[in-house]
Amino acid sequence: MGMLDRIKKRQWDGLKDFVESLESSAAHHRQMILMNGILEDPLFMRWVTKNLKGFGDFLELSSDQVDDVIRSNESMISVLAKALPVANQDELQQYAQLCPRVFSKLRDEVSYLKDVPTNERDAAQKFLLKTVRKMQKEERIPGFRWQLPPQDVFYDKPAVKDGKAQITFEDGTVAAEGEMFKGKRIGKWQHYYDNGRLLGEGVYQDGIKNGPWILFYGNGARRAEGKYLNDVRHGLWRDWDREGSVSEVEWKEGKKHSEP
Repeated sequence: MGMLDRIKKRQWDGLKDFVESLESSAAHHRQMILMNGILEDPLFMRWVTKNLKGFGDFLELSSDQVDDVIRSNESMISVLAKALPVANQDELQQYAQLCPRVFSKLRDEVSYLKDVPTNERDAAQKFLLKTVRKMQKEERIPGFRWQLPPQDVFYDKPAVKDGKAQITFEDGTVAAEGEMFKGKRIGKWQHYYDNGRLLGEGVYQDGIKNGPWILFYGNGARRAEGKYLNDVRHGLWRDWDREGSVSEVEWKEGKKHSEP
């Protein structure tokens, strides 16, 4: 069973819960789940990424909506002070219109803070997003409207059972192509971004990623390279950041095992 099968069975509720779990995940973990999901079902994952929000979306809320969020919890001013990417009062001034009614309190909170560790800032930002999502469900705030796909997105399209096969995006652009045998992916497959650039290529055995894989960024730069074993990373993997710096990590059954 694929990673997304149980999620898609719950249709829109499954999609919403999946998106919210990704928003609360650590960045590196989220990126791995997104990549695995895109390789499994690129059409479904397009709807996931359409709905996936970050802290920048919170900053786009109106001042009235931000006030509603702040009033939802007496400690929210402190949370917001940690969440904002500022180091001093001058930098804070750019957010004066975000919450004008309580900006003086926010300024006081920031003045008490020293350097906020990255993990604390991430945690504060995720808490704010989680609060907004909860208030949206309770119809206490109108922001962050869901973009929900048609029902057929939750069901696998009829595929070629044997021979060459293609998976396409809604506009007909090829998302993935390779060989099928008895309804399962086998051999080498290529996966693409919706602009036609190669996203990744690697080997399937009986519908499962097994063997060498290489992944790319949307600009064509190398992103990751290594082997999968039973659909999870295994052995030595090399990962490149967007600036081209490479790191090497040993994986065992999908978990980081040791630094070489």
